[in-house]
Amino acid sequence: METIPKTDCEKIGFFRKTHGVHGEVVLEFEEHFEYSVEEAERFFVELDGLLVPFFIAEDGLRFKSSKSAIVKFDGVDTEKYAKRLIGASVYLYLDEIVDEPLENESLLKGFVLFDEEKGEIGEIEHVDDYSGNIVLTVQYGNEELLIPFHPEFVVEIDEEQKRLTLKLPEGLIEG
Repeated sequence: METIPKTDCEKIGFFRKTHGVHGEVVLEFEEHFEYSVEEAERFFVELDGLLVPFFIAEDGLRFKSSKSAIVKFDGVDTEKYAKRLIGASVYLYLDEIVDEPLENESLLKGFVLFDEEKGEIGEIEHVDDYSGNIVLTVQYGNEELLIPFHPEFVVEIDEEQKRLTLKLPEGLIEG
């Protein structure tokens, strides 16, 4: 059996306590890992000096605050089992650590939007937040485009030139 090297991972927090009697645990983590926790499908839990993968059950992650969440894992169905995890450190692979989105997306208003392949799209006229989904409104030719903004799309942000370059999903812009 191959082990997971700690050098490939970063500690994001630990399990503080159990929650209820069905195997849920409370994960305490540093606030800047909130987006990493939200995106995770599994965590590596340090047990007896080894990192063991635990997969998050479907709908098994509920945030209590920006620094804690209630987690339900596949196969962890009892409070007795969950108690074995209490105090254990929790890790994610380094490449699974998600950078926080831009602090204030509305600062993008007035920037000129560029697509990595199509070039200049137009000036960002509005920045809206629909339940955590950021949408940029851009005038492109004779039509108004609603462009989803996600940190994974960002190629470059040039604040000095007020330019935002994205790698937009295919088919989003016709022509």
